[in-house]
Amino acid sequence: MSTPMQRHWHMLRLVPRAPRKVDAATLQSQLEARGFYVDRRSIQRDLVKLSGHFALVVDERSKPFGWSWALDATPFDIPGMDLHTALAFNLAGEHLNRLLPHATFDHLRPHFERARHVLDNLSNNELADWRSSVRVLPSGQPMAPPEIDPDILEAVHDGLLHRRQLQVTYQPRGKFEAKTYTANPLALVYRDKIAYLVCALFDYDNCVQLAVHRLHAISQTGEPVRVPPSWQLDAYIEAGEFGVRMGKAPLQLVLRLRETVLVGLIETPLSTDQEFEPCGVIPYPQWSTLRATVADTAQLRTWLRSHGSACEVMAPAHLRLEFAEEAQATAKLYEGE
Repeated sequence: MSTPMQRHWHMLRLVPRAPRKVDAATLQSQLEARGFYVDRRSIQRDLVKLSGHFALVVDERSKPFGWSWALDATPFDIPGMDLHTALAFNLAGEHLNRLLPHATFDHLRPHFERARHVLDNLSNNELADWRSSVRVLPSGQPMAPPEIDPDILEAVHDGLLHRRQLQVTYQPRGKFEAKTYTANPLALVYRDKIAYLVCALFDYDNCVQLAVHRLHAISQTGEPVRVPPSWQLDAYIEAGEFGVRMGKAPLQLVLRLRETVLVGLIETPLSTDQEFEPCGVIPYPQWSTLRATVADTAQLRTWLRSHGSACEVMAPAHLRLEFAEEAQATAKLYEGE
């Protein structure tokens, strides 16, 4: 047998957060579906009574009146948010701001605020200082992220969410004039603090990457997205498409490395088939030979350059020649005074 307390609990859960709203008739049908049979007038009286204790607001501008939780209302949870949950929400809020659609992030904002409040009021707890004890750092040279127009980012999110084509004005890198395209949004990928819209342009099946910070204008066309055959985001990434491809075929890479470089590669391998063995011969007593199958990308070359004279490319032959010529050109820059 249901009790008024049980009915009130379900009513509070059924009322949405503003700007969404629900009227008494809709609440009545939703409560009946849960086994609570009560007339509409009683529901209206319950809502008025509950608004005296909880952050419920009513929109009386038109009938039927709509009820909502206030936009900034503290989340009402039973049991209340514990410290571990608060810590998780706090860290998530710091990293999800640019990843989630704006409307979704706003929907979660009260939970983030609640989490901050929980942590701020438990200063004597051993987890309270966790936020000041944990940092996420980039592996390379720290760079400031490019500025992105929040309205453009929200339009990208909206196109992906509703699977609608986008009309975009985009300025390619190094070009002075922007171009307009019809884009079929397929994915949004963040790499090194840069957001890339993966899309197929017009009626083509090949996918391209548009840096979101280079989008000058964007709007929905109203047309549904045309997805290329066999499109899969993970397969696209695994194929090395987010490295600047220098060649289609993978490389059978052979390197001669100092131990200082090899230690890092033992912990974080270049590939699943990576193998290494000590050289153990003069003039390489502290060196090892490493073999791995990798994508032929500009990122690979940047990584190889970062190790300087501690890394020697042995194969393939064309990559060794490329690095030999580059080393000679670099040496000439430092010749003389």
